[in-house]
Amino acid sequence: MRRLLCCGTVSALVVGLAVVPVGGLPAAAADDCSPSVQAVPVTAQVPWAQTALRFGDLAPFIGSGSRIKVAVVDSGIDVGAPQLAGAVDVADSASLVDPKTYPATADALGHGTMVAGIIAAQARSGSGVVGLAPSVVSLLSIRAYKTCESEDAPIAQGIREAVARGAKIVNVSAGSSTNSPDLASAVRDAQAAGVLIVAAAGNLGAQQDGDPPQYPAAYPGVIAVAAVGADRAVTPYSEHGAYVGIAAPGGSSDAPLLGIGPAGNGTLASGLGTSFAAPYVTATAALVWSRYPSLTAAQVRQRLYATADRMAAGAPDAYYGWGIVDPYAALTSVSTPAPATTPPPAVPAPLPFAAAPVKQDFTGRALAVGGGGILSAGGVAGAAWLARRRKRAMQPLGSSEKL
Repeated sequence: MRRLLCCGTVSALVVGLAVVPVGGLPAAAADDCSPSVQAVPVTAQVPWAQTALRFGDLAPFIGSGSRIKVAVVDSGIDVGAPQLAGAVDVADSASLVDPKTYPATADALGHGTMVAGIIAAQARSGSGVVGLAPSVVSLLSIRAYKTCESEDAPIAQGIREAVARGAKIVNVSAGSSTNSPDLASAVRDAQAAGVLIVAAAGNLGAQQDGDPPQYPAAYPGVIAVAAVGADRAVTPYSEHGAYVGIAAPGGSSDAPLLGIGPAGNGTLASGLGTSFAAPYVTATAALVWSRYPSLTAAQVRQRLYATADRMAAGAPDAYYGWGIVDPYAALTSVSTPAPATTPPPAVPAPLPFAAAPVKQDFTGRALAVGGGGILSAGGVAGAAWLARRRKRAMQPLGSSEKL
């Protein structure tokens, strides 16, 4: 799978933007295009996404059974990050890009580490960041690319490696506009093995011409995740189309996400993108599967769709899919959800998002290029570009003008 930097012609993308700290980077080789990075200070402030998804209400409903093995096919996970201590199954993790130079347990970008932190970061004094499912998951790091350089990212191989190592859920915060037979085959084989795949929908929303689908997100049975901001609106960069299954917090220029940075000193990272919306859905799926271990992958997916916070009268729609993921509703819903083609009879209570964007700036003066860089490969081309987009009228909720 091809990944390109900056604003070149897109044949694939790593769909997220992260800021990683200066200093304390893991022992991975640097490439000529290693990104400029900027430290994000540790803060006790609780990120808006954690409040919006009601993290504090989930404890009574989190199962205590066996841990769900979740694979993060990404840029690696820094196991030295204090809030990820013990979260990664190091022995079963794998690097597909020269393991000696680019180990699975290091992350020169910060992208994979931030994705992993959204799923499994443990509480730490002085830090307001916690993962959604730290007590129920065991992470596998499947490192599929090196740093920010243009490279072939073997996502299909990463999915196969994850399945071979016993993953029940595979998070792919990357995608391509090319429908690759090899990638399609890897997804089908994973699904045949009972594995659930969650993938970012893509960051080319404001640049779409004919709404091109992204893969693996657009393959049948894959949960394609769109991004919303603190105002509940789908972000301008989030891609849309019939393949979108659900939405989750992805951050915006005025309210980015705060997460875990790849540094042993515990420095945090800030970012935005559908890359970081996907792991909220992955973590919710893990919570559901831990509480209801008899469910199949298809039933877990349907449960997330059926309990999502509806944002469009005619759900699913091309922007939100079935709505915004609601971990609390997914865990506490009693009945088995109807098939995802049928809206459930009851509409879950709205999530407590802010009425307007929350002004949060964890990035200093600028968002530095980190996890996936200025991707376009990932249409999030930086904070300045997003700020300009935010000044334009946002697509109305449920609108189908661009469908």
